[in-house]
Amino acid sequence: MRKEFNDLRVRFFGVLVVVFILFFLVAPLQKFTLSMLEGYTGNPQLEKFLPGSMLNKLKEWNFYVNSQWYGKNFGQMIPIIGIIMAFPLFAREFENRTIEFLLVRKSRKEIFLNKVLTGFIALSVILIIAGLLPLVYSFLLRKDYIYETGLKFAFQSYFAGLLWYGIGIFFSVLFNDQVKPLLAGLGTLAITTVAGLLKPLKFLNTFSYALGTNIFQKNFIDFKYTICAIIFTIVSFIFAYIIFNKKEA
Repeated sequence: MRKEFNDLRVRFFGVLVVVFILFFLVAPLQKFTLSMLEGYTGNPQLEKFLPGSMLNKLKEWNFYVNSQWYGKNFGQMIPIIGIIMAFPLFAREFENRTIEFLLVRKSRKEIFLNKVLTGFIALSVILIIAGLLPLVYSFLLRKDYIYETGLKFAFQSYFAGLLWYGIGIFFSVLFNDQVKPLLAGLGTLAITTVAGLLKPLKFLNTFSYALGTNIFQKNFIDFKYTICAIIFTIVSFIFAYIIFNKKEA
């Protein structure tokens, strides 16, 4: 497993650094953001996208940090983070022909489990840290924050990330170079998001779940979607293992 951690190290720390930079470009700048928006008060064009009632809500720390972090910056990154952490895990070994060396030393089952588990641990650390950042920041700076709501957002963001990690693993096993699984993952994300704009296919738009739309609107966790996401993730792993087990080195 040490090899897998070494292979993941650059992406892991790279994504983590981006997460911290984004958060500290959002959280400490509430007053600055509000002052800029208030400067455009009365502008008809701005009123279409940001009515006065929304501007007043942004003055509340809870709404500001939840909307700007979970509902915008981090929320939009969640599927991409899952794909990034998964796409090269197997494809790189086939592209570099190092899979033959690995198969001499270990069984296919052991290789598969080591790679999937290593990526799972790395992704979990990123998602948990990013999900809990508003809670930790609010506690340290003694901000008036509803921690229960933050935990709900963190919960959904975690399983949304795992969903796309499973999809990324499937594409990583399917292709023999690193570019195709990345493009396939991002392409699938784009297609499902667009298809999800149609009411009958609304469930395909995972961004709605990742951004915590239901939490903003009704303040509850969508357990039904969460269970479906977990099942789909497991199915993705199973199909990925079947393909990997039969794939020629």
